[in-house]
This record gives sequence, C-alpha cells and structure tokens, in this order.
Amino acid sequence: MADILNQLLGIADGSPLAELRAQRPEATTHMEGSYRALFVNESKTTVTRSERFAVALRVASLHAEPVLVERYAAGVGSPELAASVRAGPAASGLSPRLKAMLTHADLLVIRPAAATSDDLLRLKANGLSDPEVVTVSQVIAFLSFQLRVFAALALLRGDDRKAPGRQIGPRDPVTEGFTRDELSWAPWIEPPTVEQTTDEQKAVLPGRRLESPYFRLLSLDPPVLGERTATDMGIFYTHGGLPRAERELSATAASRVNGCVYCASVHSRQAATISKRVDDVQRLLDVGIGAKLDDRWRALVDLAAALTTTPTSATQTHVQKLRDLGLNDLELLDAMQSAAFFNWANRLMLTLGEPVRP
Repeated sequence: MADILNQLLGIADGSPLAELRAQRPEATTHMEGSYRALFVNESKTTVTRSERFAVALRVASLHAEPVLVERYAAGVGSPELAASVRAGPAASGLSPRLKAMLTHADLLVIRPAAATSDDLLRLKANGLSDPEVVTVSQVIAFLSFQLRVFAALALLRGDDRKAPGRQIGPRDPVTEGFTRDELSWAPWIEPPTVEQTTDEQKAVLPGRRLESPYFRLLSLDPPVLGERTATDMGIFYTHGGLPRAERELSATAASRVNGCVYCASVHSRQAATISKRVDDVQRLLDVGIGAKLDDRWRALVDLAAALTTTPTSATQTHVQKLRDLGLNDLELLDAMQSAAFFNWANRLMLTLGEPVRP
C-alpha cells in the first residue's frame, strides 16, 4: 500500500519531495503507521471502521481540504451517509452514537480549550466505552495533524495555497496562565493503574511513560499510541535540519494558539533551556503570538501559528520569509511537522483531562 500522504499529494518515488520526506524516515514511516493503526489494521477497540472514517470526514470537512474530504468520504459506507456527516451532527440520518462523535469532533477542531469532563460524559452516555472515547479522540487529533502535514508538503512542493476566507478556529482559547513551570495533568477518564496495564500496553509505555496517567490512558488503544510516540520521536529527536530549540519553539507557538497550557509549559521550558533565550520564550507565553522577537523566530512563530488555524492559513508568504532568512527545505519540514504534531498533542491534552499546578 502506498504511503497515504504521497498518494493524496501525488508524490512520485524519487521526486524532490519524496527524497525530502525520506530524510525523516522515522516521522514519515510512523505517520503512515498511525494512519494504518486508525483506519486500516484490525482495531483494538470497538469503534467501527465506518465510524472512524465518518469522524475523519467531518474533521476534513471543517478544514475545507477537498482531497482529504474525498478520501475519507469513500470509507464511510454510502454517499447519503457521507453527505449527512459533512453537514454536521445536526443532520438527519445519523444515529445518536454517531451524532455524539461528530459533536465531539466539532468541539475538538473548533474549540478544543473549551472542553470539559462533561463532554466525555456525553460520549459515554451515548454508549462509548472508555477505550472507544480514546480511539475517537485519537482519530480527531490525528486528522488535525495529518491535514497540516498535507498542507506543509503542498507548500514545500510550491503549491500556491490561498489563506481561507473564513477561519472557524481555534475559538475561545485560553490566553492566560501560561508558564514554564512544571505542571501535572489529571485525566477525566480513569486510566489503568501501573499494575493493571497489560504486556501489550507496557510495550508502548517505555521508560517513565508507564508512570504517566496521560500515556496510560492513551494505552487503551495500544497500537495507535505506539505509532504516535514513534512519530513524535521522529519529528523532534533527529539529527540535522532545524535546531531542536526551534522545533520546540514551533510546538510552543502551536500550543499557545490552541490554548494548551500544559503542552506550552513543557515545550517552552525545553525551548528556553536549549536556546538559552529565556526572555524571548517567556514573552511568547505572556504576550502571545504577537510578542516581539527577532526576524527568524518571528517568522517561525508566524508559520506555526498560521498552520494551527482552522482551516490552516499558512501560505507561500510564510515559507518564503524563512527561505529568505536562509532556511532550507529540511529545516522548513522540521518546523512545520513540529507545529503540526502539536495540533495532535494539544487536542488530546485539552480534551481528555486538565493541567494541575503545583
């Protein structure tokens, strides 16, 4: 089976864009692995394949990406159901269970920082088990990442993507309380305890991740968590390309736009420690995306912020500013995949639990 993003973008083997992606083999391979774990392989939870495609179709529709809309519509089951899904959770012909999933998709895409524990209770009231809630959340969050990598690769190919006429999100983000302090995180669904985790779950909870309630919760769908973790490592922990501090800066900028205090705390701390530019990082947290920065960091933050809007508003203008500052294609890919990944991470952190201050 061809890599899904190569297939959707028409990236031919041996082309410059294929060769660029091959320079980040771990990220590229496990991005594809995440797609397959969610939509192709036999599932570890009981969310049906049709339901997964329906939720993905709704997310793609909200992002106004025609190629991905067509792809996910094909897996829903019927043109009539696909039309209802695209219309949204208020459309006729949807089961209460699917309506609940689509309502949750709208929340995570448009207003992720507004989620509360009651939103998970509504899913459970419509028959979703805890593992199913995790899988549906992963579908929505993964699509939020995949759509942005799709846009990033199109920009790197030179496509003239226009900024959308109307942005629908993120709406109502948190704008205060950002910190570099170390925070805890409390889940709204009870994760398995360390003693309750299975061997399959332990296999995707290496090192200290076994101690984390967040990762133990995500281990309710082990194959998806395994591929997600490997994707994360392939984006942030590779040699060459964009300096690690600036990958962390892109993650911080995306988290600041989405209003994810927890993710921003972790990655701003990394960015500040590695770059030693503590004041600049703190200003980004305190003031927001418009904070005063030097030209290079200004352009990186602007690109990450534009990728994070829904629909994404990143254009060749954002890319060209960084090219003019000397960034090459691998560095640009690292910057955009770092920002894109935190549109996955933020949506899980914001909607499955909440940060806890010391």
